[in-house]
Amino acid sequence: MKAVIRQWVRGALAALASMAIYAIALGCYVALMLLVISMEEGGENLTTGTTGLTKAVVLLSEGSGFATDSVTLTITPLLLTVLLIWLIATLVARLKATGPHALVTGLLVWLALNEWFRQSVHLSLVDDQWITLLKAGTVFLLGFLCAAVPGSDKLKDLMVWIRKQSSAKVRHCLKTGVAVAAIILGLYLLIGLITVIVWTVRNHTAVVSVFEMSGMETGSRILTTLAMIIWLPNLMLWAVSWLFGSGFVIGDVASFTLWVGQSKDLPAVPAFGILPEAVSSELWRTIALNTPFAVATLVGLLALFLPAGFRYRPISVRSDSDRRAMVFDLAYPAGAFCLSAGLVSLGSTVLFALSNGSLGQHRLAHVGVSVMASTRAVGHPTALGLATAWLVALIGTALVFSVGWIAERLHPSRTSGAAPANGSAGDGDTAAKPGADGQRKRAKRDGAPRKPRQSVYVQSQPKPSKSQSTTKEEQDDKHEPADTSSTGFRLS
Repeated sequence: MKAVIRQWVRGALAALASMAIYAIALGCYVALMLLVISMEEGGENLTTGTTGLTKAVVLLSEGSGFATDSVTLTITPLLLTVLLIWLIATLVARLKATGPHALVTGLLVWLALNEWFRQSVHLSLVDDQWITLLKAGTVFLLGFLCAAVPGSDKLKDLMVWIRKQSSAKVRHCLKTGVAVAAIILGLYLLIGLITVIVWTVRNHTAVVSVFEMSGMETGSRILTTLAMIIWLPNLMLWAVSWLFGSGFVIGDVASFTLWVGQSKDLPAVPAFGILPEAVSSELWRTIALNTPFAVATLVGLLALFLPAGFRYRPISVRSDSDRRAMVFDLAYPAGAFCLSAGLVSLGSTVLFALSNGSLGQHRLAHVGVSVMASTRAVGHPTALGLATAWLVALIGTALVFSVGWIAERLHPSRTSGAAPANGSAGDGDTAAKPGADGQRKRAKRDGAPRKPRQSVYVQSQPKPSKSQSTTKEEQDDKHEPADTSSTGFRLS
């Protein structure tokens, strides 16, 4: 009972501490930004709205937008969302509140805090109560699972059961498929980040012009620019869609693709100044459109041939069992790549949907990408690139097998082994003589030193006794030839 009560307390403390750290840090920055803007602009004191704006931003980071008289903001700042989930996971792991009882109490406390924020905020919220609480509970649940699942006993039991039910090759295939999908998505996001940096460097003068038009001073420019960074992941995803050919829109006001860059009717928001123009070079457009195909092909080849992946090696096989093993060696990468392509499409769909939102109710009602078109622009080249990597392995295997088959047909003696067993010993000696004579003739013709002839000694019998010597002398007197078969002599 004490352990259960301890888990209840730890779960509630994890939720309270997470919200306190997050809201206080966010509120301090909001207060500083409003104070600097008030001091530089010389208007009314804006710091009085710090509490309400902080609560609204907390709810916005969980996916619930708000509306004012002139602005409707529902674009979720994904950087704040990721930081909030990481904070919850860290505190849950630190307090060891990973049990189911801690989850229940922590979730209840988290929902109660969000309901208090929702009722006390002075801005008009876009979502209904149950939708707001559902989004808030989802954020807390994700953070809790990130801390509780990796060291869970249930997960260990599940992994043991999976090991018993599947082979090592199947598990390796699934792990490699998930790893390839994660690497490809990470590389796409990195490409999006590089694209946003290029936009910023090329169009920073437009941002400065918007600041000058609005009359903002240096401090206000710095703090508002830092505040815009919380939407950096959104811009990265829009950049991925733009680079791969789908593009994105700012409501009905502007559309941005590789072929079109319309930004004349945009509101005077400094962040809009970095949005790109159309790419005039056909070469750069071709490179941009083929980027996902190249990335997927490269990652697929590395997964096929590296030791950490499938370590595939095309070899020439002769037996039926080796051929069946080779077919399985190609089948496992094919299954892993199918899984990777599906996960990349699913992940990109979720990320593109989360990056969208609105800045108004009419002309700016939709800001972001077309989810289906962007997913298609990412998923199709990825699947084609992984299929190309697999086909490279298949073609390499076919070439190696063809070369080995041709070599067997052209030089059968090199692969057949020793001479036929039905030949007699006398035939072999007879057949070997012409070859030896020809070798000696070639050596003599080339001027090589002649190989010395080998001497064969026949073992002599023991020295004859005295009686035997007398008998031999008698034979010599009678002029009879002696038997020389037992004497020792050298044969040349």
